[in-house]
Amino acid sequence: MNAEPQSLENLIGEFASLPGIGRKTARRLAYHVLTRSKEQVAQFADSLNAAAEKVHPCPRCFCFTDEEICPICNERKDARALCVVEKSSDIVPFERSGIFKGLYFVLGGVISPLDGIGPEQLHLPQLVERIKTEQIEELVLALGSSPEADSTALMIDRMLAGVNVKRTRLARGIPMGSDLEFVDEVTMLRAFEGRVSL
Repeated sequence: MNAEPQSLENLIGEFASLPGIGRKTARRLAYHVLTRSKEQVAQFADSLNAAAEKVHPCPRCFCFTDEEICPICNERKDARALCVVEKSSDIVPFERSGIFKGLYFVLGGVISPLDGIGPEQLHLPQLVERIKTEQIEELVLALGSSPEADSTALMIDRMLAGVNVKRTRLARGIPMGSDLEFVDEVTMLRAFEGRVSL
């Protein structure tokens, strides 16, 4: 016999379907929602519905927006650098830090055959078209450091063969405050290969 009502079990299942949320955390979140007032729960549901209804990918960069074109594409029309990221949330650290003043392009993932993600599931043709038609001078690949990200970066590089655009990747290496004895071999190799002059 199930101790929890079916509607609560359904709510737990919905939370558990979110990335990074296990069954225990999903149960905790569901119980927390039920301890809130009906007005708070209704506001939460309204926020979910409004986001699902109003938020959509920008037609130029595929970043989430609730406007026709996202504010970054709108305000930085003259920028000549384009930073390629895996997902829309990857833009946030760049914008928070203020280190990049160019445009962005959300690829929609990285090539991962084991997960059923091939080049055709990504926005690769749109990326190539954008680079060819706009006056992009530098393409910054900010796709992470996984083998899937590496193969995606390599494919982009091959697709742009013959296109006059500077292609760069984010530096990879040892995180600030890390002890060398705890750094894995691949990170150490990349940090060593990317060493710079003092």
